[in-house]
Amino acid sequence: MNRKIIGALSVLVALMTIAIGGGGKQAWPVAWWVPTLAAAASQSAPTLSAKIPAIPQIKGGQLSQQFLGILNTIPGGPVEPCTYLEDPYPSYNGVAIDAGNNLAIMSDPNFKSALVYDLNVAAAPSATAITPRKAWIKGPATWLSFATGIAMDPVRHRFYVTENDFGDDIANFPYGANGNYPARVLAIPHGAYGIGLSQRYQQIAVAIEHNAQIAFFKLDAQNADPPLREIRGMHTKLADPHGLVWDEAHGEIVVANYGNWSRGEWDPDYNGGGRYYPPSVTVYRDDGKGDVSPLRVIQGSRTRFNWPTGVAIDDSHNELFVTNEAGNEVLVFSRTANGNVAPLRVLGGPHTLLLHPMGVAYDPVHDQIWVANYGHTAEVFARTASGDARPRRVIRNAPAGTLRAGFGGPTALAYDSKRDQILVPN
Repeated sequence: MNRKIIGALSVLVALMTIAIGGGGKQAWPVAWWVPTLAAAASQSAPTLSAKIPAIPQIKGGQLSQQFLGILNTIPGGPVEPCTYLEDPYPSYNGVAIDAGNNLAIMSDPNFKSALVYDLNVAAAPSATAITPRKAWIKGPATWLSFATGIAMDPVRHRFYVTENDFGDDIANFPYGANGNYPARVLAIPHGAYGIGLSQRYQQIAVAIEHNAQIAFFKLDAQNADPPLREIRGMHTKLADPHGLVWDEAHGEIVVANYGNWSRGEWDPDYNGGGRYYPPSVTVYRDDGKGDVSPLRVIQGSRTRFNWPTGVAIDDSHNELFVTNEAGNEVLVFSRTANGNVAPLRVLGGPHTLLLHPMGVAYDPVHDQIWVANYGHTAEVFARTASGDARPRRVIRNAPAGTLRAGFGGPTALAYDSKRDQILVPN
């Protein structure tokens, strides 16, 4: 266990000791524990002193001698782990394209970053080196953590990144951002994933995974600005929504759903439990509000859905692209598909190099799609590619052949003594 974790846990133990058995008169309220613990945990290991530094004041109140006495007995120091498992390269997730400004941007939850590429970047499939990028936005000022969905604003030349699992915000940046660039930040409900923009409504639509909702905000919203409206309720058929695209040409919003559902996610008085529905793609009017029914639902055994994650629309050819993450496929449907329908085309197979595809975006200028795998590659295909087709280009964030760790947000682990294995849930 590294020293950052030890330090954070030690502070928590000390505070709990005071609160539970150290005399109630001098115990600090719970509300004051959190900043102290967070401050200790947020420091990187090299900057920590041999003992956790005493904080002279908290909101004007002096720390008790009892607290300081415990604090000064906590062991510590520059203790290195015996070994560690990490992925030293980014992991792609979402992808967005602004063909008019010749940009493609991909999110990266591993390094908590966003990577910017020239839309015409040279990336021959035979090339083995890391693909050159225009910019790499990462660092504490960016507010990026578990970066997932991406949307681009070609009018304002800004891009937006949603934060899933432990970010709870949307960070947005100008196209020219690079490095540790300060983000404009909007606080949002927990578990955001897909995001889409509307110039007509001047709004952002965000798929909230854990609340089974689509939340709408002003395009320039920031800080704690409240949502303007939401789509949520029994009739919506939203169930663990992930990818989202705002199809302004047809006044629709398209959402990919994994299928996990519980009314308790949005009704605090409900205690009837949840259920698993078949995965789906649901389509709504883009002016919808409240508990509205979808216009169309693609769902059923013929769809091939197995964790449909990313969605993209090609209005020119009236097609809908869906990444089938667990199936290692891109499924192509008619834009107006409804019911238990088979895809028009299926792109998948060993020559495609698709492996856990998460994000997809359509480039109307070059009539091709970009597909971001959860790992070290993204592929560029002709729009009409199907079957086991080879990609036109392969975008790499690591040298060819680099193994990927495969985990995203590990927050727990277990040891299997029979198999001598470490189990890491994501």
